[in-house]
Amino acid sequence: MTAAMTTAIAVRRRSQPHFWFADRLLGILTGRRPIACLAGLITDDDYDRLWNLTNTRSDWRHRARGHLPSLRHCRFSPTTPGTLEITAIVALTRDCVRAIVFRLERAPGGEHPPSSVRGWRCTAIEAIE
Repeated sequence: MTAAMTTAIAVRRRSQPHFWFADRLLGILTGRRPIACLAGLITDDDYDRLWNLTNTRSDWRHRARGHLPSLRHCRFSPTTPGTLEITAIVALTRDCVRAIVFRLERAPGGEHPPSSVRGWRCTAIEAIE
């Protein structure tokens, strides 16, 4: 496989909704992105939940560990039609991993295709130690 093919696969994978949301959630939990980047794509209750997680997971931040956390794996399981449950494995350091688990549900109205981020809403979030 050529470098160009590997890059194309990575770009396509990262644009899938479960990867896109995992990347944004990791960015928020590590302080690299504002929580507002998910405005309109997350329920009000989960916005509050995410706000609380950012305050209680300060060890996820770069300056707390001296290492930039990264997304190691991201897998989803369809639970019911229009619902995905996702587990994202996060490497805080080489020897320290955590998980972000969250649920995506199809947005009301169905005007966006399933491959579009706008077609989904995050309806549950947890950061696992």
